[in-house]
Amino acid sequence: RWNAGRETSSPETALSEKQAKKEKERLIKELQLITEERNDLRDRLRFLTERSMKNRPHFRANPYYEDLERMEEAVMSILHNLEMENSEIHENNHKLKKEITFSR
Repeated sequence: RWNAGRETSSPETALSEKQAKKEKERLIKELQLITEERNDLRDRLRFLTERSMKNRPHFRANPYYEDLERMEEAVMSILHNLEMENSEIHENNHKLKKEITFSR
């Protein structure tokens, strides 16, 4: 009789706990997706706002920023060239290994 006042864990409670856990996981995933979408939209808005600012006649860009943009373009071009060269060298190395294996 001392147990009469206590609630015991019933199958319905266990089931509702499982459902609550699933619902919590679903809501967390949904929140993550919404957050990602918000961040993407914020980035797009920032990009469009910056672009429209540059097109305004009274807007004077920071010359240091423009220099950095040019430097970034140059570095990215060099990086691209090095990646292409690396790819060619890798292909040639692979061909040479095949020839060595074939000649043995």
